[in-house]
Order: sequence, then C-alpha cells, then structure tokens
Amino acid sequence: MAKAKKKRLTSKEKKFNAEMKRKLQEKGVIPPDKPKLNRKKFIEEAKAEWNGRSSDCYIWEHYFVEAITYMLCHTEGISSRASLEAVGAAKVLKVAVKLREFSEELREKGEHEYKLIDQYNYIKDILDA
Repeated sequence: MAKAKKKRLTSKEKKFNAEMKRKLQEKGVIPPDKPKLNRKKFIEEAKAEWNGRSSDCYIWEHYFVEAITYMLCHTEGISSRASLEAVGAAKVLKVAVKLREFSEELREKGEHEYKLIDQYNYIKDILDA
C-alpha cells in the first residue's frame, strides 16, 4: 500500500505552531532553541586544544578511546538513530584500521617511503562513504 503524501502546512498553521512553540518555551515546558554551532570555529578550537595538550600525561590514548566510545553511542533523540557525529567517529576508527593496513602492506613490500596521495587513495573510500 502506497504511503499518502503529507500535506504541507499553510502559512497560518506555521505561524500558529511558531507562536505555540514560543509560548511553551517561555513557560519552560520545552527547552529553548540551541544556538547554531559555528562548525569551522569549533574544529579549529578542538585542533588547538588537542595540539596544545600537556606532554606530561602518558595515557592520552586512553582518553581518546573513551571519547570515541562516547561518540559512537551518540544517537539522535528518541528515535535512537545513529547521529552524524557517531558516523564520523566510526569513520575515524575505520580510517585508523586502514592506515595500519597501508603501513603493513608497505612493510611487507620492504618499502619505507610513500607518497601522501597513495595513502589518501587507500582510505578515500571511507572518507567518501
């Protein structure tokens, strides 16, 4: 059986919904809207924090693995659908495994040098997924 197409809301209905949302937010029934994330700035800040981490800690790998684990469990709301963040964390793990495979293949061939483009082409399928 074919699904019926959802009817688009009229501008009057959209206005009513927006007004109700605003009133519910004022009463505290629903949380306020989250501010938009400046992704580029967030990434730059994260890279700066990671690159500026203290060298006196010898278990950064432990914290990194813990962080990845949290991100892999990140879901979208009630539906428990995997979030884009969780997919990104999973890609990081897959890329790490592929980079290890790339290094092992080079070692088996007896090579010690490679071009960055060769390494990139080896993991490109994951990045594009």
